[in-house]
Amino acid sequence: MRQEESTNKPHQSQAVTHVHSASYDFFVLVLTLYSFIVAALLLLGSEPATDAVLPRVDLIICFLFFIDFLLNIRGAPDKASYVFKQGGWLDLLGSVPAVPGLPWTLLFRLARLNRLIRIIRHLRGKSSQDLFSETRNSPARTLLLTTTIFAIVLITITSLFILRFERGATGATITNGANAFWWAFVTVTTVGYGDYVPVSYLGRIVAMVLMAFGIGVFAVLTNFVAVKLGRIRDDSEDVDAIVREENAIILAELAEIKKLLKQQGAEDYQAD
Repeated sequence: MRQEESTNKPHQSQAVTHVHSASYDFFVLVLTLYSFIVAALLLLGSEPATDAVLPRVDLIICFLFFIDFLLNIRGAPDKASYVFKQGGWLDLLGSVPAVPGLPWTLLFRLARLNRLIRIIRHLRGKSSQDLFSETRNSPARTLLLTTTIFAIVLITITSLFILRFERGATGATITNGANAFWWAFVTVTTVGYGDYVPVSYLGRIVAMVLMAFGIGVFAVLTNFVAVKLGRIRDDSEDVDAIVREENAIILAELAEIKKLLKQQGAEDYQAD
């Protein structure tokens, strides 16, 4: 009996935290590994361009991890167990941004190891066939999550390169990390305000590469929204079909009852 209870405990703890698909787990896994790279570069403080751009990238990663914490706690059957026993408080701590002027706050990133270990254990508990089928059953979501990771890496790299090429160029407007990050984000989303533009030859090459990939990122986002709207429409049509079918059944039953009442009334009249 005790052995049976002990074997059930891991399944219960697993159900507390793992409420996502395999594609989402892969997304968080890659994002966690990438966040460690960003944190390491920030701790090393290699050059001004890196120190100017990476804090903004880290802020986006922290925001995504905070959303992940909210999704975990919302989907957990036992929220208190997730927070205090399954390391949910570490997930929350790992989503806290670094405080400017206090480099030691980057050590909060070590709390993300809890999320990393949990996801690896979860993925190792499934066969490769199950993982493949889960990702195949939701291709739009898998593509969106993959594109999100790609967009974050792309914005990081292009921000670093554009700042390196534009800083010091004659007539340059992209001269600090905030401008470089803003320019990369606006460009990859195909908005293109035009408030910051590259003026150097190498900077324009970076811009062309970013714009080319930005079209693909925007296309994936548009496809995901279209798929979601299509599913909502299909669900609405299914509900309407069910309602019409039930109404038809009710009307048929009412007609049958009316027919029986007429027959009963005719029989009573003849009897009188």
